[in-house]
Amino acid sequence: MFYEESFGSIPLKIKNKNWYTFLVKNKSGNHWGFPKGHANLSESEKQTALRELQEETNLKVVKFLVEKPIVEQYIFFRNSEKTAKKVYYFLVEVEGDAKITSDEILEGKWIELTKAKDLITYDASKELVNQVEIILQRL
Repeated sequence: MFYEESFGSIPLKIKNKNWYTFLVKNKSGNHWGFPKGHANLSESEKQTALRELQEETNLKVVKFLVEKPIVEQYIFFRNSEKTAKKVYYFLVEVEGDAKITSDEILEGKWIELTKAKDLITYDASKELVNQVEIILQRL
């Protein structure tokens, strides 16, 4: 089995007293989820998450809402090889106009956080929304 790590952001903003998140539809797999990607050489987890957010959405981070990332884990098959994947997501408040700037992304959409699970494709990512809602209630 192979092992893979990625780093991403859960971009959030408040609009009309409600939290919204920006989801992306990935070309690879044609699925909805949060912006993420692989680290470049000598890049930290946070640097990777911020770079991927910028590259995929053009959004800028205003602040990290919590220091510690939340983790998503799942197993998938690539070329019939089993791969265990772990993705570390940072909760960030963002600003700017979202604009898809990567050829890896088909489209993006702001959606109220409470409705994000309706659009997100995979259960592991839907569970992240539950964790984010709990964290935001404690802030």
